[in-house]
This record gives sequence, C-alpha cells and structure tokens, in this order.
Amino acid sequence: MSLTRIVSGVRSTLFRQTAKPCLNKRFISINKSFIKREKEPSFSTNPYNEAMDRFKTQAKMVGKMTGYTAISMTTAIAFVWQASHWYIEYVMQPTPSELGYQARNLLHGAYIRETIAPDFEIASFYVREALRIALEEKHLAENSTTVIELRLRLAHDETHAGNLLDAITEYTRAWKLMMDKKEEDTILVAETAKHIGDLYLRIGDYKHAEEFLAWSLHNLDNKDVLLQSKITLTLASLYAMQRNFKLALPLLSQTLKNLPEDAVCLKAIAQNQLSEAMYGLGKLDESMGWAQAALESCAQDVKEQDCLECGGVASNNLGRLLELKGEFEKALDHYNQAVTYSLSVHDSDSHDRYVLNAERLKDILAVKELEGK
Repeated sequence: MSLTRIVSGVRSTLFRQTAKPCLNKRFISINKSFIKREKEPSFSTNPYNEAMDRFKTQAKMVGKMTGYTAISMTTAIAFVWQASHWYIEYVMQPTPSELGYQARNLLHGAYIRETIAPDFEIASFYVREALRIALEEKHLAENSTTVIELRLRLAHDETHAGNLLDAITEYTRAWKLMMDKKEEDTILVAETAKHIGDLYLRIGDYKHAEEFLAWSLHNLDNKDVLLQSKITLTLASLYAMQRNFKLALPLLSQTLKNLPEDAVCLKAIAQNQLSEAMYGLGKLDESMGWAQAALESCAQDVKEQDCLECGGVASNNLGRLLELKGEFEKALDHYNQAVTYSLSVHDSDSHDRYVLNAERLKDILAVKELEGK
C-alpha cells in the first residue's frame, strides 16, 4: 500500500470523527435557544383569580375603546356645534357687533328654534334675554336700530307662540319708537302697524284693528303694491266679519285688480273672501263661483302654506254650499279635499272641523241609502 493511500485514509478517519460531534453541538445550541424563547406554561389552582384576571384585561380593553369613542364623539359634536354657529352668524343671520358673545349665542339658539326645530316659546325666551342684555348690560338706547329689531323679532316669535297680547305689546313699542325716531323706512313702519291690526283682529278688538290697518294703508302711499294689497285684504276681512259688505266688496275688488300676477295665494284668499261675502248676502251661485275660482288659484302653487290653508277653507266652503243645494256626494268630495289640505299644513283645529263635516255627511248619505232600499 502506498504512502499516499495511508495518509488519505487517516485524514478521512479523522474527518469522520470530528464532524459528527460538531453537528451535534450546533443542534444542541439551536434547541437550547428555542427552548429559552418558549413561554413556560402557567397553571392556576384558583378559578376565581383566573376569571378576575380575564375580566380585568377585558375591562381595560373596553375602557380604552369607550375613551376613544367618547373623545371622537366629543370632537365631532364640538366641530358641528361651532360650524353651525359660524353658518348662522356669517351666512344666515349676522348678529350686531355691539351685542356681544352671550347675546349672539342666544340669538343663534332662537334662530334654530324659529327655523330648524320650531318652538317659538323657547325662541321668544332667547330673544327676550338678548333684549335684556342689550338694554341692561350693553346700555343700548331704546330707540336704537338694534333694540327695535330685537323687539320686532320678539313680537314675531310671541305671535307664533300664541301669546297675542305680548306680541301686541312688543309691536306697539317698536312702532312708537320708530314713530318718535321718525324712521325713514316707511314700509317697515306701515308693516308693523299692519301686524298690530292683524293681532287686534284675531282677539276680536275690531275698533283698534281698523285704526291700525287704516293708518298703515294711508301712510304706505302706494310704495309697496303687495303690502298694500295685504292691508286692503285684511281690512276687507274685518268689514266682512262685521257684516258690513258694502265696504268689504269694493276693497276686495280693488285688491284683485292691484295684485301682481305672481301673487296667486293672495288672489285665492281674496276670491275666497268674495265667496264668503256673497254667501253673507244670500247669493249662493255667486258664492260658489268665487269659491271654485279660489280653489283653482290655490292649485297653481301647492307648495305655499297660504295657498294650502286657503285651499282647505275654500274646499270646506264649497262643500257646505253643495250640501245646501242637495248635492251630497260632490259635497263629500270637497270635505275630504279640505281634510287633505289641512293635513298638509298640520292644522289640527281645521282638520278636526273638516273631518266632522265629512263624517256628518257620510251619516246623511248612509241614511238616504237605507231609505232608498
């Protein structure tokens, strides 16, 4: 055997002997590191402690989620609140700078209660408090434009809240202040006097109502045709209530002639009042004709509340006239139409009255049907 073969054999033997222990050492070191990384198992002999640990962990998670949700909602609400105030202040209804921050927030709250979520009792409270701040804290003059505007707004809210006497008081104060100040805006003064006349008419004080309506009509002096027509129409209604048809009919006819073409709701109201005046004079055919004309005018603008309210009144009046003529089925159709109109304007008082008329006529028709059998 050659020397070369002997040397190579010795080397291979040595390599086999040294390689195997090295591989074993590496495997053992890897296993040791893996074992060290593993979490040692924990055992509990008390179920109560285990349950409490889990409860605490879940409670912490719920607390974190609740906290994050509360912070997010608070931030969103604060942003919406501030954005709504900015929108009202800079877009819809700016507040006079002399009133200050507190009065501004009160008037913003009043705006929301006047337009978005109507509650005129709360709105009038807000405006009244803003008026107190203007007079007592900011020391604004009674005849200042800001104070007069606040009184007019307060009177408007009191009117819609049903506090008619309070509304008359505020409107009268504002009207007198404008008269003493010799307000150049004669249209605003005349409109304020008309509001006072309307309110006196609603409480049945015809004398004061006539005085303020006549004054506003005289001082307006053809400066606003639409407002003049409204005043004339209200004055005619006053005379019709007093059964003074000789004064009411010329005013109604004048109103129809002077009304702008686009004032279809006022036209319908004038036609309906003419129908009622003709009924008061015992002219049923003429009354039916004007009531039908009023219904046709109301149908031209079914989105306006004035047209819807007038449509309900005219339908009910026409139903009554048809009932008097013995045309019960047609009368019932008009009573039902009046009910529909009242539902669209959420007029509960008129709705109840129209429903009673419809039910009464249904009973009459049922009796007649039984008699026919």
